[in-house]
Amino acid sequence: MAKRVDKDATAVRAVVEGEVQGVGFRDATVQRARRLGVMGWVRNGEDGEALVHAEGPEPAVEELVSFLREGPPAARVAGVKAESVKPEGHEQFAIRGVSAGAFVVQEHAATAHHFDLRLEVEGMMRSWAVPKGPSMDPAVKRLAVEVEDHSISHNEFEGAIGEGGVIVWDRGHYEQGGRVAWPEALERGHAVFVLHGEKLSGGFALQRTRPGEKPQWLLIKRRDEQARPGSDVVAERQQSVISGKRLDQLS
Repeated sequence: MAKRVDKDATAVRAVVEGEVQGVGFRDATVQRARRLGVMGWVRNGEDGEALVHAEGPEPAVEELVSFLREGPPAARVAGVKAESVKPEGHEQFAIRGVSAGAFVVQEHAATAHHFDLRLEVEGMMRSWAVPKGPSMDPAVKRLAVEVEDHSISHNEFEGAIGEGGVIVWDRGHYEQGGRVAWPEALERGHAVFVLHGEKLSGGFALQRTRPGEKPQWLLIKRRDEQARPGSDVVAERQQSVISGKRLDQLS
């Protein structure tokens, strides 16, 4: 999906230093940005700062940067380092770095061996069957067939089923990302997210390639610091994150 970038938009990436975490800074920034019609995101940094990406009409972006230099009443801003960057084409202004819920990958020996990727969305686990399993190599595109939603209570299920079985191959939490708000991003057919698992980490994307009763998607690892070109995490790490067993060791 091509990014829709306003050719007249300007964009700024800012680092806000001082006492800006745990004082309502992110919520206040979102509210001000939305009033100004500015798109982008705000997230907490690892060193106590706040990170902001803002894009839109130049006067509105400049007004938001001025707000960042003051912050909400409870914040104590020590300084703002801002630089011009390319607009990314965001369609919302949102908080990043906050868990959107659980994710789990279950390896399943059924009629056809596959891995089930499940993401918590609005109280249910949206699910995709990935025949070859996920990859940490950005060059690898995995087929992912959308299947029925599952209950969150199913996330920790592990054991024999009929002639096959299930293990919890990976689990953790995830962040919703991308330019479009969730679950609209899934409905549009292009969803970006960040996994924080025991085996899978960093950015991923789901891209729908074929609609229908069982829509087909591609699961792709994004190029970031967690990417491992040339790796095969499914072959390298076969054990369950709950029991330590491989799928073929279930009794």
